[in-house]
Amino acid sequence: MNSRKAAVPGRTWSRLRRGLALGATAVLGAMVLGPGAPSTAAPETFPDLGDDAFSSSAAAPPAQMRQLDFMLGNWKCVVTTQAHGQPPQTGTTYVSVRSILGGHWYELRSLQLPTAANPQRLVGRQVYGWDPAAQQFTTYYFDDADGQGAGTAPQVTAGHAVFTGTYLFNGFRHIGRDDLYSPAPGKLYNDISMALESAPEQLFPVGTSRCTRR
Repeated sequence: MNSRKAAVPGRTWSRLRRGLALGATAVLGAMVLGPGAPSTAAPETFPDLGDDAFSSSAAAPPAQMRQLDFMLGNWKCVVTTQAHGQPPQTGTTYVSVRSILGGHWYELRSLQLPTAANPQRLVGRQVYGWDPAAQQFTTYYFDDADGQGAGTAPQVTAGHAVFTGTYLFNGFRHIGRDDLYSPAPGKLYNDISMALESAPEQLFPVGTSRCTRR
Protein backbone atom coordinates (compact mmCIF):
# COMPACT_ATOMS: atom_id res chain seq x y z
CA MET A 1 0.00 0.00 0.00
CA ASN A 2 1.11 3.56 -0.69
CA SER A 3 0.63 6.12 2.11
CA ARG A 4 -0.78 9.59 1.33
CA LYS A 5 2.48 11.06 2.60
CA ALA A 6 4.42 9.09 0.04
CA ALA A 7 2.22 10.47 -2.71
CA VAL A 8 3.21 14.05 -1.98
CA PRO A 9 6.38 15.20 -3.79
CA GLY A 10 9.31 16.00 -1.47
CA ARG A 11 9.41 19.75 -2.20
CA THR A 12 5.65 20.08 -1.72
CA TRP A 13 5.80 18.16 1.55
CA SER A 14 8.55 20.46 2.83
CA ARG A 15 6.43 23.55 2.07
CA LEU A 16 3.44 21.92 3.75
CA ARG A 17 5.34 21.19 6.93
CA ARG A 18 6.65 24.75 7.02
CA GLY A 19 3.14 26.09 6.57
CA LEU A 20 1.82 23.92 9.38
CA ALA A 21 4.57 25.15 11.68
CA LEU A 22 3.84 28.77 10.86
CA GLY A 23 0.16 28.14 11.33
CA ALA A 24 0.72 26.64 14.78
CA THR A 25 2.83 29.65 15.73
CA ALA A 26 0.07 31.99 14.62
CA VAL A 27 -2.49 30.08 16.67
CA LEU A 28 -0.33 30.20 19.80
CA GLY A 29 0.29 33.91 19.28
CA ALA A 30 -3.43 34.57 19.00
CA MET A 31 -4.07 32.67 22.22
CA VAL A 32 -1.56 34.85 24.10
CA LEU A 33 -2.08 38.25 22.53
CA GLY A 34 -5.54 37.99 21.09
CA PRO A 35 -6.36 38.69 17.43
CA GLY A 36 -4.36 41.65 16.17
CA ALA A 37 -3.68 43.01 19.69
CA PRO A 38 -0.47 45.08 19.71
CA SER A 39 1.81 44.84 22.74
CA THR A 40 1.34 47.83 25.02
CA ALA A 41 3.80 46.77 27.74
CA ALA A 42 6.17 49.58 28.72
CA PRO A 43 9.87 48.82 28.31
CA GLU A 44 11.53 47.75 31.53
CA THR A 45 13.52 50.40 33.34
CA PHE A 46 16.51 48.89 35.08
CA PRO A 47 16.80 50.26 38.65
CA ASP A 48 19.75 52.24 39.90
CA LEU A 49 21.86 49.80 41.91
CA GLY A 50 24.47 52.29 43.06
CA ASP A 51 25.74 52.02 46.63
CA ASP A 52 23.48 54.82 47.86
CA ALA A 53 20.44 54.11 45.67
CA PHE A 54 18.50 52.69 48.62
CA SER A 55 20.16 54.63 51.42
CA SER A 56 16.80 55.76 52.83
CA SER A 57 16.34 52.43 54.58
CA ALA A 58 13.42 52.19 56.99
CA ALA A 59 15.73 50.60 59.54
CA ALA A 60 18.13 52.92 61.33
CA PRO A 61 21.79 51.89 61.16
CA PRO A 62 23.24 50.31 64.30
CA ALA A 63 24.36 52.96 66.76
CA GLN A 64 27.59 50.98 67.25
CA MET A 65 28.75 51.94 63.75
CA ARG A 66 29.54 55.44 65.00
CA GLN A 67 32.39 53.91 67.00
CA LEU A 68 34.22 53.42 63.68
CA ASP A 69 33.87 57.07 62.62
CA PHE A 70 37.56 57.67 63.36
CA MET A 71 38.31 55.64 60.20
CA LEU A 72 36.18 57.78 57.84
CA GLY A 73 37.88 60.01 55.30
CA ASN A 74 40.63 60.04 52.67
CA TRP A 75 44.08 58.96 53.81
CA LYS A 76 47.62 58.78 52.44
CA CYS A 77 49.44 55.96 54.19
CA VAL A 78 53.10 55.07 54.51
CA VAL A 79 53.17 51.28 54.85
CA THR A 80 56.26 49.53 56.17
CA THR A 81 56.52 45.74 56.00
CA GLN A 82 59.27 43.41 57.13
CA ALA A 83 59.57 39.75 56.26
CA HIS A 84 61.63 37.47 58.44
CA GLY A 85 65.34 38.04 57.81
CA GLN A 86 64.68 40.75 55.21
CA PRO A 87 65.23 44.53 55.39
CA PRO A 88 62.09 46.69 55.81
CA GLN A 89 60.17 47.71 52.68
CA THR A 90 58.26 50.99 52.55
CA GLY A 91 55.48 51.92 50.15
CA THR A 92 52.53 54.25 49.72
CA THR A 93 48.86 53.27 49.89
CA TYR A 94 45.90 55.58 49.35
CA VAL A 95 42.81 54.74 51.38
CA SER A 96 39.26 56.10 51.34
CA VAL A 97 36.69 55.06 53.95
CA ARG A 98 33.05 56.08 53.61
CA SER A 99 29.63 55.23 54.96
CA ILE A 100 27.41 53.23 52.56
CA LEU A 101 23.89 51.82 52.49
CA GLY A 102 22.48 54.40 54.83
CA GLY A 103 25.22 53.96 57.40
CA HIS A 104 24.73 50.21 57.86
CA TRP A 105 28.21 49.52 56.47
CA TYR A 106 31.50 51.39 56.11
CA GLU A 107 33.49 50.70 52.95
CA LEU A 108 37.26 50.99 52.60
CA ARG A 109 38.82 51.35 49.14
CA SER A 110 42.59 51.14 48.81
CA LEU A 111 45.26 51.57 46.14
CA GLN A 112 48.71 50.24 46.97
CA LEU A 113 51.36 51.71 44.68
CA PRO A 114 54.12 49.46 43.28
CA THR A 115 57.37 49.02 45.22
CA ALA A 116 60.64 47.23 44.52
CA ALA A 117 59.38 44.21 46.45
CA ASN A 118 55.87 44.36 44.96
CA PRO A 119 56.11 45.68 41.39
CA GLN A 120 52.36 45.41 40.77
CA ARG A 121 49.87 47.88 42.19
CA LEU A 122 47.14 46.37 44.35
CA VAL A 123 43.50 47.49 44.50
CA GLY A 124 41.52 46.35 47.51
CA ARG A 125 38.06 46.63 49.04
CA GLN A 126 36.94 46.08 52.61
CA VAL A 127 33.63 46.53 54.41
CA TYR A 128 32.92 46.88 58.11
CA GLY A 129 29.59 46.23 59.81
CA TRP A 130 27.91 45.33 63.07
CA ASP A 131 26.74 41.77 63.81
CA PRO A 132 23.80 42.14 66.23
CA ALA A 133 23.60 38.40 66.92
CA ALA A 134 27.24 38.07 67.99
CA GLN A 135 27.38 41.62 69.39
CA GLN A 136 30.62 42.38 67.59
CA PHE A 137 31.98 44.13 64.53
CA THR A 138 32.73 42.16 61.40
CA THR A 139 34.84 42.87 58.32
CA TYR A 140 35.29 41.32 54.86
CA TYR A 141 38.30 41.97 52.61
CA PHE A 142 39.03 41.23 48.93
CA ASP A 143 41.42 42.54 46.26
CA ASP A 144 42.41 42.17 42.61
CA ALA A 145 45.20 39.69 43.42
CA ASP A 146 42.70 37.15 44.84
CA GLY A 147 43.49 38.17 48.40
CA GLN A 148 40.49 37.71 50.67
CA GLY A 149 39.45 37.18 54.24
CA ALA A 150 37.13 38.01 57.11
CA GLY A 151 37.63 39.14 60.68
CA THR A 152 35.85 40.33 63.80
CA ALA A 153 36.33 42.87 66.57
CA PRO A 154 34.47 41.99 69.79
CA GLN A 155 34.91 45.46 71.26
CA VAL A 156 35.76 48.92 69.96
CA THR A 157 36.68 51.78 72.26
CA ALA A 158 36.99 55.46 71.38
CA GLY A 159 39.27 55.65 68.37
CA HIS A 160 40.57 52.07 68.72
CA ALA A 161 39.52 48.81 67.08
CA VAL A 162 41.33 45.45 66.84
CA PHE A 163 40.15 43.12 64.06
CA THR A 164 41.40 39.53 63.98
CA GLY A 165 40.56 37.03 61.26
CA THR A 166 41.72 34.52 58.65
CA TYR A 167 43.14 35.87 55.39
CA LEU A 168 44.50 34.49 52.14
CA PHE A 169 47.38 36.24 50.34
CA ASN A 170 49.53 34.79 47.53
CA GLY A 171 47.97 31.39 48.10
CA PHE A 172 49.00 31.40 51.76
CA ARG A 173 46.37 31.40 54.51
CA HIS A 174 47.19 32.92 57.89
CA ILE A 175 45.76 34.62 60.93
CA GLY A 176 45.91 38.40 60.64
CA ARG A 177 45.33 41.17 63.16
CA ASP A 178 44.79 44.86 62.40
CA ASP A 179 45.24 47.10 65.43
CA LEU A 180 43.60 50.33 64.23
CA TYR A 181 43.77 53.53 66.26
CA SER A 182 43.88 57.29 65.97
CA PRO A 183 46.72 58.77 68.06
CA ALA A 184 45.81 62.34 67.13
CA PRO A 185 43.27 64.21 64.96
CA GLY A 186 43.93 63.56 61.28
CA LYS A 187 46.00 60.43 62.00
CA LEU A 188 45.05 56.78 61.48
CA TYR A 189 47.54 54.06 62.45
CA ASN A 190 47.48 50.31 61.96
CA ASP A 191 49.89 47.87 63.62
CA ILE A 192 49.73 44.63 61.64
CA SER A 193 50.47 41.19 63.06
CA MET A 194 50.07 37.66 61.77
CA ALA A 195 50.29 34.05 62.88
CA LEU A 196 50.21 30.61 61.33
CA GLU A 197 46.84 28.86 61.27
CA SER A 198 48.41 26.03 63.26
CA ALA A 199 49.43 28.45 66.04
CA PRO A 200 46.91 31.32 65.98
CA GLU A 201 47.93 32.62 69.40
CA GLN A 202 51.55 33.16 68.33
CA LEU A 203 51.12 36.52 66.62
CA PHE A 204 54.20 38.42 65.49
CA PRO A 205 54.46 41.95 63.99
CA VAL A 206 54.85 42.16 60.21
CA GLY A 207 54.26 45.83 59.43
CA THR A 208 52.80 49.23 60.20
CA SER A 209 50.61 51.72 58.38
CA ARG A 210 50.82 55.40 59.23
CA CYS A 211 48.08 57.43 57.55
CA THR A 212 47.49 61.16 57.34
CA ARG A 213 44.11 62.60 56.42
CA ARG A 214 44.05 64.33 53.00
